[in-house]
Amino acid sequence: FSIHSRKVRVAGDWKIVSSSVTSVYTDTSGTQTITTISDGETYTTTLTTPGGTTVTTGVQTMQYTFEKNGTYKSTHNMGGMNMIDNGTWDFTSGVGSKKNKSQITIYSQSQISMGNSSTFTGNYVNIAYDLKELRNDKMVWYYKTTSTQTGGYSTAYEIEYVFEPL
Repeated sequence: FSIHSRKVRVAGDWKIVSSSVTSVYTDTSGTQTITTISDGETYTTTLTTPGGTTVTTGVQTMQYTFEKNGTYKSTHNMGGMNMIDNGTWDFTSGVGSKKNKSQITIYSQSQISMGNSSTFTGNYVNIAYDLKELRNDKMVWYYKTTSTQTGGYSTAYEIEYVFEPL
């Protein structure tokens, strides 16, 4: 139980202190798995294909600023590649079996990455994360999805971000 509303608990400056991102792609040539684990300062990416495994490491930082008015800005630096993202955020309103405000949605409106700029319009939701935890001093986002297409193609994603205030 918290005396602060969910919106007030999200609002503010946050850094990702740990993350786990796994992508699994299957097609007629086999399965490719990409897993990136980060402690908020460094990352390790493991790429496993039918041809073998490659491991890379580097520096990674991710920060978000969430405003009470529903806007956000994020900065992401991974191995020297920088991305700045601006947009809006909100909670879902209890879609399907999900409780009201149990998910956070991210609507990217502009992005700068590696010198390229993109602008997005319309009602496009980049992603909706389950809020596994939402406290004044910790926030945990989780996302898991799979898709299967005809011809033996499939894709699966699993993501978890753990945030702490800056």
